[in-house]
Amino acid sequence: MESKMLAAIERYGMIVPGDRITVGLSGGADSCALLLGLLALRDRLGITVSACHINHNLRGAESDGDEMFVRELCRSREVPLEVFPIDVKGAVRKHESLEETARRLRYGCFDRITSGGAKIATAHTANDNAETVLMNIIRGTGTKGLAGIPPVRGSFIRPLIFCTREDTEEYCRENGIQFVTDSSNLSDDYTRNRVRHKVLPLLAEFNPSVVAAMTRMSEAAGDDAEFLEKYSAEQAEKCAVAGGYDSRKLKELPKAVKFRIIAAELKKNGVEPSKLRIDQCAELIEKGMGKVNLCKNKFALVRKKVFFVKTEIQNYRRR
Repeated sequence: MESKMLAAIERYGMIVPGDRITVGLSGGADSCALLLGLLALRDRLGITVSACHINHNLRGAESDGDEMFVRELCRSREVPLEVFPIDVKGAVRKHESLEETARRLRYGCFDRITSGGAKIATAHTANDNAETVLMNIIRGTGTKGLAGIPPVRGSFIRPLIFCTREDTEEYCRENGIQFVTDSSNLSDDYTRNRVRHKVLPLLAEFNPSVVAAMTRMSEAAGDDAEFLEKYSAEQAEKCAVAGGYDSRKLKELPKAVKFRIIAAELKKNGVEPSKLRIDQCAELIEKGMGKVNLCKNKFALVRKKVFFVKTEIQNYRRR
């Protein structure tokens, strides 16, 4: 497993000597293996290793038991640990699911760590990546969705992205480390769990190495997406004019590039870049004129051969 970790770290430039790495430690096999692996490699990598645990307080005594397990593991390995207790149920916002609330609060805790200059190592494996890709396909993804979980995203790194779940469990056994099992991972109430328990095993009947195959596909899709994002950013600079983009130049660009420029402009203006909205903007650019209401008070326009997105607040009188 350690060799696969090193391959991922090198492939994606995750770590440089002197880095401070904080492991997101849940107590499950994946995060325990990640912690042990980084501890084994820390001298070779020239890093310091600590851990953080987030108690979501969603499973009562089980959540508290996970926290106690993590505390004992870190104590026995002399690993500095920071524990964040959060009240997920009490923080749910309107139209927000429990899962979305947990993620928001969790990343708020991570932000407190990364603001101090540390990197967060999360225990996403090749299995997690395969599940994510399948979920993206079900939703009708583009190339970026086929790339799956990004191995590096800002201060977040995934050193286990080439390792399977079997790798992590075996590594824990080899090192005599017990691990906890989150009971919510056993339920099929969540889409990811149904993909994990039903879809992936079915695909494995056709190809026993399906997780490895999807890892290769994700790498290729990620390389393509990275190139297209970089090339699109370069083309956006060439199309930029005062107040927006030259619609005539945008019109001549390949669809894959044009759509990425539109999506980036929508995001910059606080608009979710759905396929419908991107298509509407592309149609405006094709016509060379017009205006479309993207969402409340957000409009895309082409005026005087310039494409732009703006916020418009007006009081309309009844006629």
